[in-house]
Amino acid sequence: MVKVFLICSGLGNVRRGYESFTEECFEALQQEASLETFLFKGRGEPQKKEFVLPNLSRGLWLTKKLGKIFRQDPYFIEQFTFCVSLLPHIYQKRPDVIFFSDFSLGTMLWHLRRVFGLTYKLLFSNGAPNGPPFSRMDCVQHLTPTHYQIALASGDSPSKHFFVPYGIKMSDRLEILSQNEKNALRSNLDLPCDRPILLSVAAINKSHKRIDYLIREVARLPKPRPYLLMLGQIESESAEIVELANQLLECDQFQIKTVASHQISDYYQIADAFVLASLSEGFGRVFLEAMSYGLPCIAHDYEVARFVLKDEGYFGDFELVGSLASIIPQVLTQNDENSKRNRHQSVYNRFGWNKLRSAYIEMIQHCTVKNIA
Repeated sequence: MVKVFLICSGLGNVRRGYESFTEECFEALQQEASLETFLFKGRGEPQKKEFVLPNLSRGLWLTKKLGKIFRQDPYFIEQFTFCVSLLPHIYQKRPDVIFFSDFSLGTMLWHLRRVFGLTYKLLFSNGAPNGPPFSRMDCVQHLTPTHYQIALASGDSPSKHFFVPYGIKMSDRLEILSQNEKNALRSNLDLPCDRPILLSVAAINKSHKRIDYLIREVARLPKPRPYLLMLGQIESESAEIVELANQLLECDQFQIKTVASHQISDYYQIADAFVLASLSEGFGRVFLEAMSYGLPCIAHDYEVARFVLKDEGYFGDFELVGSLASIIPQVLTQNDENSKRNRHQSVYNRFGWNKLRSAYIEMIQHCTVKNIA
């Protein structure tokens, strides 16, 4: 039996693609008899084969202070303290494979392996994505054909690299709320029932997720505008984003908030369309989430978004003023029941865990027999 550690310091602290993927991957692999899988997370409640590791999470005042003293990003401090807490479990359980998404954490584990003569293999899920070389990883999971081909073109051994996209936990059938059910849920969530809701699930920043562009584009639309619902992690740039929304949109036209992972499904169910304003993503797992609920998705036109959304996506050039604004009215009319079911089925057939589980198992098993680089 292959012993696997799935590790993610942000799990329980923040909600990104890394965290939701790690949690779902653990659940999917638990069903495989040839693997013994353990989950290590940064916060939450310990469960069977789930461990919470003490760490200084990136948002703490102390972590930020230490980051300034040692001239390190708070995220690095979180990774380092998490890695130190993981070490006793490595000695006790002797994993065959450690599966992770945080590049810096993998580098730390590579150094620990060399210093202490440990034998685990490092399997890196390249979600950021990082580019080659991957000299400190034994195997690398690439989520899209684009990044897989970039790795192969670098001259690295093809046996080290896998193209296996993110999986997503979803039902094989789409449950669509009636209008009365939808309105009741909206009322419970303090959302309007008299206008369409445009949903974005992304960190509230402008440097990557470009929430400022999203707000400006919605503000360009004539009244009555769709209600803009922005759900995501609050960051250092968020106050500026909130101020911009207050300037350009009326208080009853938008909402910015962070919600728990178990609540996010309610918001997908009551939305009419989904948008992600970033110009690039390593994968864009939120696209899978949105389409699993049948939502039409609007994205910047680039290779990764085209791969994930296929023919079901709506694309524009988000480097241009007015591009997103011109698409939104059209997309809000494309929400009939057949369209919703087609989007759901597209995601289920390509990314459902029941379709991808065997590829993950094969990748992990391959990693155990590969010579350490």
